Amino acid sequence: MIDLAITSRVTRFGDPRSLITKAARHALAAEGFTAGNLSVAIVGARRMATIHQRFLNIAGPTDVITFDLDTDVDRNWIEGEVIVCADVAARQAGGQGASTRAVHRELALYVVHGILHLAGYDDHDPDDYARMHAREDELLRGCGIGAVFHRQARNQAGK
Repeated sequence: MIDLAITSRVTRFGDPRSLITKAARHALAAEGFTAGNLSVAIVGARRMATIHQRFLNIAGPTDVITFDLDTDVDRNWIEGEVIVCADVAARQAGGQGASTRAVHRELALYVVHGILHLAGYDDHDPDDYARMHAREDELLRGCGIGAVFHRQARNQAGK
């Protein structure tokens, strides 16, 4: 069994925990994880910027940061923390006019992204990037949320 803990102190975008739980549970099962602990923290831009600077020495907020605390893919064991930023999600989902649902979907994408990193996926070269983001959309479609990443990429390309 996987202990999944989702915490959020960000309330201005509603409560995304139900959708995030759905996406996380689906991704964990699809990637073969059967036991362990996964913590998901939803934070605001200021807190994310602090974490980003402290642990990666990069200024400013980012969408997701993943900490592998002792994941063992061969044993189907996950042990990690995924931190996602609600403010970045809102901006990416359409800015101030973004719907609550769009922000929640974006946060679900970030959580799936973090789980895939824990599963061994990487996105640093073009082939791995394409493979990882295609898998994200596949997982999000598989749990009924629908593609989020590739829809954005197409929308941004058309601007």
